[in-house]
Amino acid sequence: MLNELWAKVSAKERFIVFGSIAAIVGWLLGLILGSKTYGVAGIATYTANYFTWGTAGLCVHLACLAAIATLVVIYLKIAPNTNITWPMPVVQILLGLTAAVAVLGVLALLFQFTNGLTDAPIMMYVADIFIIGGGGFAAYTAYTEFTASKAV
Repeated sequence: MLNELWAKVSAKERFIVFGSIAAIVGWLLGLILGSKTYGVAGIATYTANYFTWGTAGLCVHLACLAAIATLVVIYLKIAPNTNITWPMPVVQILLGLTAAVAVLGVLALLFQFTNGLTDAPIMMYVADIFIIGGGGFAAYTAYTEFTASKAV
């Protein structure tokens, strides 16, 4: 059944799916690799996750939710037995969601740089790049699809 649904997705929507999945993977990487364990004499006393610390954490969680919402919108567009009256063209919804992912990723990165994190793991910033890159790639693809729909 998944192959039947995937066959209904246009080529540009596939790139949007790939970008959204990259953003979600970046969020997961940040949760896993953005932590640092502190201890005394080799005994772990506590673990701090710098990726979800403060306002940056809110931004990355919202970016992940927007990426998931993008996938849900694409699924609802192609799902069988689904008849949804969209309030605006689907491509505009996808453009807004994917742009939100990219902007929230950039905001999270800026907050992490300005929060004065002294010994944050470098992989936290790699996870930010995944979120920004995935959201930016998906937003660019949605933008090109939006401009192509306006030209017709």
